[in-house]
Order: sequence, then C-alpha cells, then structure tokens
Amino acid sequence: MEIVGQLTEPSSAIFIFIDESGDLLPKGLGSNHLVLSAFLTLSPSSIASSIVNLRYRLLGKGLNIESFHATDDSRLVRREFFQQFTTFGNCLAISVGIKKEGTQTSQSLLEKYKQLLKAIAKEIVALNTDKLPIILLIDSTLDKYSRSDAKRELKYVFLSSKIDNFIYFQSMKRDFCGQIADYIAWSHFQKVERDNDSYLLKIGENLKMRFLVLDDPPG
Repeated sequence: MEIVGQLTEPSSAIFIFIDESGDLLPKGLGSNHLVLSAFLTLSPSSIASSIVNLRYRLLGKGLNIESFHATDDSRLVRREFFQQFTTFGNCLAISVGIKKEGTQTSQSLLEKYKQLLKAIAKEIVALNTDKLPIILLIDSTLDKYSRSDAKRELKYVFLSSKIDNFIYFQSMKRDFCGQIADYIAWSHFQKVERDNDSYLLKIGENLKMRFLVLDDPPG
C-alpha cells in the first residue's frame, strides 16, 4: 500500500508528529491504558495554518488560547478543533495502544512506549513504498537516556529499509501539527479508557486512520 496515495500528491518528505495519551505510571497509580498516535502529512505548513487561524479566531472571541491540548480544552474549544479536521484534505493517522498490566513498573512501561514507537515506524515503512524521506517529531515525554535509546532503535527501522530520516524529540504542545496528534491520541484514549468512541468517530469522518496492535504484521 502506498503512503503517498493515502495522503496527497507526492512531496519531498513525509512529516510525522507523534504524541501520547495516558501516562507511564503503573496501573493503579495512573491511567489504565497508554496510547501513541501519529499524524502524517506531506503539507505541514498548510495544515498548521488552519490551527493557527483557529487560535486567532478564538482569541478574537475572548478565549485565552495559548495552545490546544485536548485534556485541558473546554467542550467549546474541542468542538471547534474537531471541526478543523474537515479542512485537512488527505492526511493519515496511525494509532496504537496497550492496556496496562498490574505487574508493570514505570521502567517496563518505558519499554512498552518504545515498542509502540517502533510499531508505528514499521507501519510507516510498510506504507512508504516510494521511500520518501521521513521527518519524525516525537513528544518530549521520554527522558534523555530513553530518547537516545528510542532514536537508535527507530533509526535502525528506517535505515534497514533505506529510508532517509530525521528524528526529533520536541514538545507537541508547541507545534500546531503536534496538537493534532494530541487530539488523535486523546480521542483513542477516550475509547479504550472511558469506552467513549464519539471523538474517534468525529475524526474518522474526515481523516484516514489505521489502528495497530502490538506484534501485528505491518501494512
């Protein structure tokens, strides 16, 4: 399956923004699930402009919006943000999550986090039949050591498939496309944690989505 065909016309690179929902605390001390979601686009500037315009429009209505974050946003702001998905054109989302086990520690959940990242990377490789370069931006949740470890493993996935890539760890709260990834991850989290799929349905009406399960073959 071609990733370009799922997104839009060919471009020089695929930009991928990854954010998580849930936490890395053991079950009972934090969330019951951990979700990672990726937002893929060949046109990050034009996509980001729609979120920028929304922010300025809401500021003009008296809403103090510094950045969009699904967990903290009001129902009104969420409704306005979800409406932006109708303007994105051909983009793609990939999402994967786990249900925490009672025996898992924070350290073992760090390993699961890296496995989720690798699952998304392998899916991207399987879809990227044109071998376009990858620019991967991942939320800065992981500590410095875990970032280095995750980056090394992701580099291996991409380089073994001869795909040029750049991997960055940055705050998704500060990136307008990253805020889209946040909303996707939060919506998936609401389904698995709260049994509420209404938000995913809103996204699915306008955005192609692929849901992964760990250890499932990509593609």
